[in-house]
Amino acid sequence: MHEHNVTDAGLKNILLLNCSSYLKQSLTDYLDKQSGSFQLLSSNGHEETLTLLQNEKIFLLIIASEENAELPLGLLERITTSYPRLATILILPSDSEPLRKKIPAHPCLQIHEQPFDPASILHLLSEDSTSRQTQQGFVGTLKITQLHNLVQMCCLAGASISIRINDDFQQGEIFIQDGEIVHACCDNLIGEEAFYTIMNWHGGDFETLDGVAGGMISIRSNYEYLLLESARRKDELGRIFADEDFKSDNNLKTAAASFAATRKIRVLIVEDSMVMAKIMSSMLLVAEDMEIAGIARNGREALHMMENLDFDLILLDVNMPVMNGSATMKHIMIKSPCPVVVMSNVGSGSAEAIISLLDLGAVDFIGKPVKSKDPLLQQQNIVACVRQAARARPAVFQRFRGAKTLPGQSHASPLADGLVLVFTGCSGHGALYHLATGLPQTNSPMVIGLSSIPGSFIPAFSKHLAGLCRQDVTPVTEAFPLQSGRFYLGSSLSSWDFQTTTQAIISSSRQTANIKGKESADFDSLLTAAADCFSERLLVVLLSGAETGALNGLRHVRDQGGRILVQRRSSCMMPESLAAVFMAELHDQELEPEALANGMVAWINTLT
Repeated sequence: MHEHNVTDAGLKNILLLNCSSYLKQSLTDYLDKQSGSFQLLSSNGHEETLTLLQNEKIFLLIIASEENAELPLGLLERITTSYPRLATILILPSDSEPLRKKIPAHPCLQIHEQPFDPASILHLLSEDSTSRQTQQGFVGTLKITQLHNLVQMCCLAGASISIRINDDFQQGEIFIQDGEIVHACCDNLIGEEAFYTIMNWHGGDFETLDGVAGGMISIRSNYEYLLLESARRKDELGRIFADEDFKSDNNLKTAAASFAATRKIRVLIVEDSMVMAKIMSSMLLVAEDMEIAGIARNGREALHMMENLDFDLILLDVNMPVMNGSATMKHIMIKSPCPVVVMSNVGSGSAEAIISLLDLGAVDFIGKPVKSKDPLLQQQNIVACVRQAARARPAVFQRFRGAKTLPGQSHASPLADGLVLVFTGCSGHGALYHLATGLPQTNSPMVIGLSSIPGSFIPAFSKHLAGLCRQDVTPVTEAFPLQSGRFYLGSSLSSWDFQTTTQAIISSSRQTANIKGKESADFDSLLTAAADCFSERLLVVLLSGAETGALNGLRHVRDQGGRILVQRRSSCMMPESLAAVFMAELHDQELEPEALANGMVAWINTLT
């Protein structure tokens, strides 16, 4: 058994981070007695650890966390997403039960406390030594094949396998389970973007490995869509490289970045009124990064145009002749999922139709321009909405099919002892439904859900949510007292304040101008006031497309002992709104939509 940082290809590397001399010596003594050749590599920092993981084949990672030291949650997240098959041991100080609760579970992560017994890694050594003996099937070499064909072959065979791919400078891995692509990772990317990046590599080598991603699911699109989309992107990028301006540029990343920065957002407008279509076109074309791909007068015409047009996003009207918005939306999601923004007049009877389109997979909603409002502000809001929606990932959309709930809700006290604040964009409504369905029937705190739909839609949305989840959902637009066991629903576009003296939420009857800075200020102010009142009895839940402010409010929630749950990025149609939260490591847990209710219930149990 050796210990140094110059690797030997014949040895199995065990990487140690922040491990004491005593622990290193204990591991050395123990491994010397085992069959097999092992090598200890030492690291003293996060970046050094990530560099070694990228450059060396690491068999096992052991991280020691010192007394009073900050947990390496950011490092653990990067490791478990980029190297989901890597066996990792985290050693905590003794009596660290509170710390354990802060660490997200992962199939390949084991948590131990000091004093650490080196014999606890025996089963990992045994699994590695027997893994080849349990393999079944043929082993061989496949030369000069296209990665696209290899992945397609594995999917058609219904295989559960992972493919590790190396090009000249980097490594990636694609995980296939029962014939579907469920996860991909390379560098700091995971999910579909990692898959497309790997599929665009020009060449290299690969190896197939047993097993799947250890429960990690970051891709939900079917493999046919993924392969077609990767081929489309590769062809599109190829046309850029064929241009004379790029022939002298040997840097793939530079060229790709240049392409992404200069490409305009191409919008297909589906609107039966040619007057309104021209107004929308003129507002979009004021922005230099916008382009009109086409104008369709109804859904049927739009579906036909989609077959031949190159576009990034659809602006879809609700009420049209021949084929209305609802029927068109269903065809789009079945035939070729793409970002769709619903546009409609905000009037009587429109709320229900718009909410149904969001339930079918539309990523956002904007009101049609009207003469009574500031035209410049309307134009800015429309362009901002389209820009954000164009980056959405509709392929991950899963329609909420309902869940069983028990009738009867307990309202235990006039004022709530705990508070759950849920923030969501239009693209997070499916996750909101899962959360509302999982509310416990007794001993529940009050829950306030704030969605980015207009305040005038809240009564209809509350009725819709109550019907789906069989909960008592109360729409709010003004001052009201809070009761435990109740679910309140409001618009995040309204101006909110929290009265700590009476424990009441006040919502102004007016809607704010929908200016980013104003929304951020309101968000931070609301969270700060709620955290001051409820402290550790406050839970914040952030769903796809949610406002996150300047992060000051979220930091105050953590400082006061509150907790923050976030929808898993791989399940979000619009994950970019949550990116800053992850970068600042302000979240306590990242959960799938179906697991959000369980995460909330676990928090409720800590209050009793």
